[in-house]
Amino acid sequence: MRAIVINRHGGPDVLERVMMDMPAPQPGETLVRVAAVAVNPADFKWRAGMFQAFMPVTFPHVLGYDIAGEVAGGAGFSPGTRVFGALDPFRKGGYAEYVAVPAEYLREIPDGLDFPAAAAIPTAGLTGLQLVERGVDLQPGQRVLITGALGAVGRFALHFAKARGAHVVCAVRAAHRDGVMALGADAVLALGEEDWRGAPFDHVIDTVGGEAVARLCAHLKPGGRIATAATTPIPAEGLPASPEFFAVRSCGSDLARLGQAVASGAIKVPVAQLIPLDQAAEAHRLVERGGQGGKVILIP
Repeated sequence: MRAIVINRHGGPDVLERVMMDMPAPQPGETLVRVAAVAVNPADFKWRAGMFQAFMPVTFPHVLGYDIAGEVAGGAGFSPGTRVFGALDPFRKGGYAEYVAVPAEYLREIPDGLDFPAAAAIPTAGLTGLQLVERGVDLQPGQRVLITGALGAVGRFALHFAKARGAHVVCAVRAAHRDGVMALGADAVLALGEEDWRGAPFDHVIDTVGGEAVARLCAHLKPGGRIATAATTPIPAEGLPASPEFFAVRSCGSDLARLGQAVASGAIKVPVAQLIPLDQAAEAHRLVERGGQGGKVILIP
């Protein structure tokens, strides 16, 4: 099968097309013919070696977390079933024509969703949902700050925060103010340009990191939590609580909820570009550059 691998860390040019043996599913695993795989910011960070000091990978290594495709064999589903899911973050393997996945990591794609839209959901959706429900355990009537709420993770966090009956304040770039209000935010701040002058926050859900976020975290109530999914640290000095990095976990029941929410139109997941798998280097350049306005999806 065709796959894109890295044999060393570096820029996009280290991504290489190779031929590999098709994976053999182990007991409890499903063999999936990949029809679409999302390119996440974490992909280029793994490629560049940002995590090598504490989560080293061996070479050759196949990147890619979020896949959608058809079942080709193995456990859990009938052949031909359309499925989507988030792969193990250490094992990965999505940048390939086939991948073997623990069956519990997958769910059927709801009617009305195509493969690219389904592939755009898993990691961002699971992170956003779980930040709300597990990271801070948001309760009805609480006031929460969500940073980067128009991003892939932030829009899911905003949806599920509103679903829990919270009062949601969003901090985004000034140009994104109208967009995040259209998603249901109760108040919006221009991140890095405006301070918060309202009542203190019960919790903070962060997808951005950095000093501008830290300044807003100063308005957290005592006993509140700061849950962050950003790889840029939030300076903790002087804050009412220490920022806690939130590690998402694969969960089939959560994935099913996310799929239904997107299929129903309750959450919109924009797909910016579809790019052939062989052009993975160009896809990485686009995602690193930012500003795509949606997910970049590779098509094997």
